[in-house]
Amino acid sequence: MVPATFIRLAVCATVAIAPATPLVAQATKQAATKQAAATKPDASAGTPLATMVVDWERQKKNVLAYIAVMPDSAMTFAPTPGVRTFAQQVEHFVGTNTEIAAVVLRGLKRPPTLGDTAQYLHKKAALTDFTTKSYDYLLEALRSATPAQLAKSHTLFNQPAAPGWRWLELSREHATWTFGQLIPYLRLNKVTPPPYDMPF
Repeated sequence: MVPATFIRLAVCATVAIAPATPLVAQATKQAATKQAAATKPDASAGTPLATMVVDWERQKKNVLAYIAVMPDSAMTFAPTPGVRTFAQQVEHFVGTNTEIAAVVLRGLKRPPTLGDTAQYLHKKAALTDFTTKSYDYLLEALRSATPAQLAKSHTLFNQPAAPGWRWLELSREHATWTFGQLIPYLRLNKVTPPPYDMPF
């Protein structure tokens, strides 16, 4: 027969150890969450690179929102003769962003092919896919960019030489005002432009 004292000790030990498993799991989960938060770019961190990543992610969100509300039939719409269609306008600045990332951050001579123009200049789903891939390409390159890459000087588009970070900022500025020109495209198709996601 097992002594009562031994049984009491065994029960106390089991009760003491049992909560440890959930506590260890919780601590592990909290550590993983903290690590994920540490690797996620945060503009509040104050670093120029973190702020650039957040701004590019925000621009991606805004552009995709505009494509989402435009009717599929309006991908080839142009407000007046001789100007770019809706899809061509998106391709113009999105493609420039990709080219800047390829040359400045990847050290390539030309950007990668991320879609078929026969498709994304005519079909909404294809334009969405092309835009997503283009921004993801830039963001991946930017997140892994080194200070040397951002500081290296480049001559592009027959313009004076400038460091990589400057080309990225100029590309984002170009994309912002070209993107803004899409508002009449939407309005003339009786589409209300989505709210613009501001940084504050």
